[in-house]
Amino acid sequence: MGTCGRRVLGVWFFFWFLLTLEQCTSLNREGAALLRFKAAIEADPYGALLDWNQESLSPCTWFGVECSDDGLVMSLSLANLGLKGVLSPELGKLMQMKSLILHNNSFYGTIPREIGDLQDLKMLDLGYNNFSGSIPSELQHILSLEFLCRFLEGITLFRRSELETACEGFSNIIDTLPGFTLFKGTLPCGAEIAVASTSVAYAGGWSAIDEAHYMNKVGALSKVNHKNLLNLVGYCEDEKPFIRMMVFEYASNGSLFERLHVKEAEHLNWQSRLRIAMGVLYCLQYMHQQNTPVTLKNLNSSYIYLTEDDAAKVSDISFSVDKREDDEYDAPDEYSTVYKFALLLLETISGRRPYSEDDGLLVLWARRYLTCASPVMGMIDPTLNSVPEEHARALSELIRLCLSEDRRQRPTMAEVTKRMQEITGITQDQAIPRNSALWWAELEIMTS
Repeated sequence: MGTCGRRVLGVWFFFWFLLTLEQCTSLNREGAALLRFKAAIEADPYGALLDWNQESLSPCTWFGVECSDDGLVMSLSLANLGLKGVLSPELGKLMQMKSLILHNNSFYGTIPREIGDLQDLKMLDLGYNNFSGSIPSELQHILSLEFLCRFLEGITLFRRSELETACEGFSNIIDTLPGFTLFKGTLPCGAEIAVASTSVAYAGGWSAIDEAHYMNKVGALSKVNHKNLLNLVGYCEDEKPFIRMMVFEYASNGSLFERLHVKEAEHLNWQSRLRIAMGVLYCLQYMHQQNTPVTLKNLNSSYIYLTEDDAAKVSDISFSVDKREDDEYDAPDEYSTVYKFALLLLETISGRRPYSEDDGLLVLWARRYLTCASPVMGMIDPTLNSVPEEHARALSELIRLCLSEDRRQRPTMAEVTKRMQEITGITQDQAIPRNSALWWAELEIMTS
């Protein structure tokens, strides 16, 4: 053989050696990652992982593992095996894996954010385990609907077609607010729902930040339930056509903004306004007392809906992401919530919009009444009859404290609630809707 032929043979052998070395290295890496994952599991009652042999070069023959033709792990399916333990971050090293199915076991702890490195992962099902904490942001672009449905326990995953039928082709528009449209719908069982749909019509207009904001909101709202909250009952998300929706209870008597400022709307008397304010306050206190407090960016009259008996339903239905830096009054803490409640209470008792061209900001217009420079009764909605002056004085003093520029001088949520109870005499039971629909029972019919 000539010199040229030997060189060609040598080059071919060298590349074959590199290819084989790379393949072996990949197989060893895949096997090692799975073995370290196994080591993180405390219990295997059915012995499913006994054949995970550390001496084996390739994991492709192991139980629950499926590989590609070149020996890379493509799927790990270990559902319904009673496995117990924490999930190992080593799963994040199985870079080619497309499917991870571990549902109906007893895994606990947090979900490793390293799984977010699996860019090829198409199916992630970790439901019916005992995970705690929030969903890592690194995972929010690969979570499957199946996983969300199980992770967000207690709410329903709707198909777009179901909601389109319920909302009569999305023609029943209740309201249009920044970033979303609110529709009214009726399920086949007769239950009425409010469907909030993002105004983004294509995936390119929906950023990773938007998706994270949406998922975190669905996750947070799925864990709270109060009779003065417009409770989340389900969600819907499709890619083609692109859609993100949240499904809520329906409150039939419009928003507080409409009832205060639209002339054609039914008039709210003084006692009704106090009851609405107390319902809002009881709901805010409940959300503040959660292990992970839930705060509302949009605490205003446009987001307070009213039931048939004019009880308050506080909503958190916005899809928009506030990209501004949090200022003193936007920071999500107890004292900013107290401030926002005081603004809402001022709007409710005065019947004036938060801003008008004639008077400017409501809080500035009301300053002369809050500081007693003008008679306090001049702050009360003139369309109201028989408003006790002692109510006006007590509420004026409380609002003044809640609007203090020094945050440290504002009362706490508990203090505001106690004082409002003393002023109004309205208990928590009196503030909740008298005719509460059995949403959860009705929705079972829909999903059965």
